[in-house]
Amino acid sequence: MALVRQPLPTLSAPVERLRAVINDASLPPAERSAAALTLLDAHSTRERWRSLVRDADLVSGLDLPRHEGRLPAEHAAWSRLQALRNLDQWDAVLRDGPAFLRTYPDSVLASSVDMLVRSTVIRQASEAQGRRAMQAQVHEAEEEAAREVARLEGLGQPTAKVRRSLDFRRCDLPGTGRFYPEALAPCRAFIANWGAGTTSQELNEYRDARGLEIISLVALRRYTEAREKLAAFLASDPEGEQRTSARAVVLGIPAEAEE
Repeated sequence: MALVRQPLPTLSAPVERLRAVINDASLPPAERSAAALTLLDAHSTRERWRSLVRDADLVSGLDLPRHEGRLPAEHAAWSRLQALRNLDQWDAVLRDGPAFLRTYPDSVLASSVDMLVRSTVIRQASEAQGRRAMQAQVHEAEEEAAREVARLEGLGQPTAKVRRSLDFRRCDLPGTGRFYPEALAPCRAFIANWGAGTTSQELNEYRDARGLEIISLVALRRYTEAREKLAAFLASDPEGEQRTSARAVVLGIPAEAEE
């Protein structure tokens, strides 16, 4: 458990001071511009995407002058797009990216915004295709399992292994495909309903499901819960945890990243 990195203290006080400077109309505009850009940069560096969206909206509504070559409103619009992309709010990127290009057609950031929009279109289409393929695989596995269960029941034989295998596939297929929102619930159901099993294969499937649960939590930005689950995994089954990449994923969470 000692290897699980804990979040560092947040910068809430400095952030609040920067916001106060930004909102203080009695201060020199140059000072307010510097504070605005510092705040946006701090959020981006620390991957505080939700705060970045909120404060980008704040800065965008102010008519602040350029500071060291950067116009706060323009930089705020660009930073907001980056945050939206990292929050997987792709529809918002596709809406606000073209709006940026209309507002700042001569911006040095225009080519980056155009590339961001184009790559978002490609990624959205690719993920939709991959999700359909994954769902088809799950459906095929369910149909195959249903046939096998019917066959075994007709023979008066147990069906637990078939049902366990299907439940693992429902976890594994979206999890290994990186469709983490779809993976979390079935992985948790598999862990709760089937446990570690009685064979080495079943134990490894249980371990894989625990790892995928943790990785899914990280992908969904449920960082506190992911850290707790990893600590429990390490405490109860350190050898099993080594089979997964869960620890590396959790340790890769930026110390001040927002949930």
